[in-house]
Amino acid sequence: MAIENKIRRVIRWGLYPVSWIWVVCALNRFLAMGVDERPAWILITLPLLLTYLVIELTLPMQKRWSMTWRTLLPDLAYIVSSGATVALVSAGLAMLTITISSKTGGPARDWPIWIQLPVLFLVFEFMNYHIHRGMHELRGPLGRLLWRIHAAHHLPERLYLLMHAVSHPFNAVLVQAFAIILPIWLMGYSPDTVLIFLVINAFHGIISHFNVDLRLGWANYIFVGPEVHRYHHSADVNEAKNYGATLTLWDQIFGTFVFHPGLAPQELGVSPDANLPPNQQIPSVLALPFRRSGQESLEQADHV
Repeated sequence: MAIENKIRRVIRWGLYPVSWIWVVCALNRFLAMGVDERPAWILITLPLLLTYLVIELTLPMQKRWSMTWRTLLPDLAYIVSSGATVALVSAGLAMLTITISSKTGGPARDWPIWIQLPVLFLVFEFMNYHIHRGMHELRGPLGRLLWRIHAAHHLPERLYLLMHAVSHPFNAVLVQAFAIILPIWLMGYSPDTVLIFLVINAFHGIISHFNVDLRLGWANYIFVGPEVHRYHHSADVNEAKNYGATLTLWDQIFGTFVFHPGLAPQELGVSPDANLPPNQQIPSVLALPFRRSGQESLEQADHV
């Protein structure tokens, strides 16, 4: 037990900076080689995912949030039918984004990379923040449609690495089309800048759903990690905020930043009174965007 506690302490404070070292060194290596950026995105992020998966399975922070034999089959069925589709769509759009960035011009084309990168992140986060917040808080027919597209990601009462892929395919297409591909096409960022952005974005997307006691410390006020993103999945609507994907900047500016150091939400998921199918009913969940307007009178009100 003493050895396990020491390992947990090392992971708690050491895994995040070590991950950054890997990301920076791997990016530097690929950029120096001058190779095609598209496979580089996968080759850099895949080792992180596999490493985190081993750690999560052996040293989970909350066992009640982990996959069990009882939930494994429905979880896998959902990930295969929906999450795998999202992963493929995301990967395909990531490849398309890099390809587009090499063939378009725009105001950012001649900027140095140290200007392109922060602008790319700020624009993406601004667009993603408002799309994501609209999915939770926007009222009316459009708000209901956005929530039904996004609700699949919030139905599970657990939070683990593979949860990053548990989402409706429309969700990935919507976010990437309007928050990533369109701005990159209009601005004309370089492929190197896009690669760096995609790797860092994927890195934080993975760890944000990490069921391990990973601490970012002061970095929580800059980047989205598991401590911050767990509250976004809270069943308590008063703390289910934090709409940023990689940066917490816009949440802090617009007053939706929720962070209680060292504490985790009591429960995850959506209100049990919400008029939504359970996570295991995959066809019903995937059909949510096509639901008639009169069928969701409670579902959004109980979550936002």
